[in-house]
Amino acid sequence: MQTNRRRFLAGVSAIAPFSYLASRGTNAAEIIPASPDYFSDLGVKPFINAIGPYSSLGGNEMWPEVIEAMDYAIRNKARMTDLHDAVGRRIAALTGAPAAMVSSGATGAIILATAACMTMGDQEKMERIPDTSGMPNEVIILKTQRYMYDRSIRAPGAVLVEVESEADIRAAVSEKTAMMFYLLNRPENLGIEVENYISLAREFEVPILCDAATTVPPVSNIAATIAAGFDLVCFSGGKGLRGPYSAGLLLGREDLVRFARMNGSPNHRAYGRSMKVAPEEYLGMMVAIETSLAFDEDAEYERQLSIVNSMGRNLGLLPGITIETAVPVGEAREPYIEIRWDTRIYDITVADMKQALRDGDPSIEVRALFLSNNQLHLTAVALKKGEAEIVTRRIAEILQSHGTGMDA
Repeated sequence: MQTNRRRFLAGVSAIAPFSYLASRGTNAAEIIPASPDYFSDLGVKPFINAIGPYSSLGGNEMWPEVIEAMDYAIRNKARMTDLHDAVGRRIAALTGAPAAMVSSGATGAIILATAACMTMGDQEKMERIPDTSGMPNEVIILKTQRYMYDRSIRAPGAVLVEVESEADIRAAVSEKTAMMFYLLNRPENLGIEVENYISLAREFEVPILCDAATTVPPVSNIAATIAAGFDLVCFSGGKGLRGPYSAGLLLGREDLVRFARMNGSPNHRAYGRSMKVAPEEYLGMMVAIETSLAFDEDAEYERQLSIVNSMGRNLGLLPGITIETAVPVGEAREPYIEIRWDTRIYDITVADMKQALRDGDPSIEVRALFLSNNQLHLTAVALKKGEAEIVTRRIAEILQSHGTGMDA
């Protein structure tokens, strides 16, 4: 599941000894609070994000240009349909997509895309969903790609049909088939290559939707995914693109994007009426793409890699610690380190380490264990100045406090 994996070298002389890190102490004041400090007033505890722009952690920090654009849209009003049209045209031109729309996140895009493929602009069918009786309502999905968000496909009334091979797909396609679905960030153990999957959709003239929500950066993945031949592709807006947290993108075939819009807000009777996108999110999402396209992603990757390497080298000074670095396959190009320890030397589980980091002061969040194969992962995507040292110091303190006294 991982590539570019390599072992760190421990004890490099250029790296400060761990005693130096420990001597600095954990200083939560290094995190500069906002003024006024709303979190403090509300009794909400902030945290250090040592894993990245997950939805449960509030997404990524927006580009300053995005904040400026959103402020503009808050102060200056336009008709929603006019703004939606104009922003869609600009995003399509920027990404090379035939058509584009801003959605209420990637899952909102999946719901509207599925509704579009089932109703195909038919007003009577759009009025009836999620009652999809008597209309094409089956969505073909690879069994290995069932995941927590596939209920978004079922939300407007679709029925999932699991397949494992080309033969299964050929047997599954019928007049009831509305769409085929592909999850881009799960390329392993598919049983069928993506090119073949797309080719079969073309052969049977079945629209195919791709969830590529977490595959940016690099931003070039947007154009590449569209060029691969998917009819519709969705992306998260508040992660790698650093746009509004609750926004996303649906890109692809002009007619299908138009049908998706018909099923969404601000259309009064639309199934997706509740999936509103604010005018500031329309504008913010457009500027997020413009800014991302102009950003030096290679330099940012090297910056993150340097930080995680430094974290790994410092932790590697402890006995019984193994550090490896990796870049995810099929997801955003964000390097991370995986930390393992000899449980004969440190009597603590990964789950207990994760909880201790969360409960500490400052609180530190790391990747959910079901996503990290029950290992401790750290990235530098969302770390602010000085936070990498705090994270490594806290991990070392927790490990040392659970030491068994056994030497490596």
